[in-house]
Amino acid sequence: MRQTSQNIQAQNAPLSEDFVRNLPEFFSTGGTIIHNARNQIRVFDINGHKINVKKFCVPPIVNRILYSLGWRTPKAQSTYFNAQEILKRGFDTPTPYGYRLDRTGGLINFSYFVSAQVENMRPIRDAEDVPALIKALAQYTADMHAKGLWHKDFTPGNILFRIENGQYHFCLVDINRFRFFNGPLPKNLIRRNLIQPFYNDDDLRAFVEEYARLTHWQGDLVRDVLRRKHRRNAYDDFKAKLKKLPGAYILLNKPFQKQK
Repeated sequence: MRQTSQNIQAQNAPLSEDFVRNLPEFFSTGGTIIHNARNQIRVFDINGHKINVKKFCVPPIVNRILYSLGWRTPKAQSTYFNAQEILKRGFDTPTPYGYRLDRTGGLINFSYFVSAQVENMRPIRDAEDVPALIKALAQYTADMHAKGLWHKDFTPGNILFRIENGQYHFCLVDINRFRFFNGPLPKNLIRRNLIQPFYNDDDLRAFVEEYARLTHWQGDLVRDVLRRKHRRNAYDDFKAKLKKLPGAYILLNKPFQKQK
């Protein structure tokens, strides 16, 4: 039996009641695909407004049960509430319009997060002037950490930017994995966060050096972060090899994907 749980209010967003009521049908037949992987993102033009809808895949069975029982928050729902808190704390993320959870037999099935589509911004991995970007992002990251924001997926594809009058403006996306603190971010989480925005060691070193300078960090932060990054890379390589073993996807709690 199919059921839905939604928190999408058309009067608070440029959405029609029909779009809200029939979101799965609209998603499957309309819009423009801008991301098509495990999760899919489509952009719709509704009443002259660009609407971004992210469809989250059916969770692996363990998470599906935990989400359905309310022991963990489904990704679409957590994205919606995280976006509200990020904006409240003075940082930018796409304006959230709501979320929808579909259930089959009482279990979470697909879920949807609806927001404004961000225009004229690019991921930081596409930046041409990397040194200037590094300085601006280091300041932005220090401000985030000072206000207790921890983006667990603070990666090059999830940090958007644009330049206006010579100033960098950033926007955070893919925010379902986020934590908020009442004070500054703990130092152990800062180190974990700093390894993520740059894959290249030289760029990462410059970024961390600037962050340390801005925050008056005591100790060799660059060494600590690079060491942590190399350990993480080794772990990711090991996990990639493990995923190729028969049955390993069950242990990793990931949906099975055939190896090409």
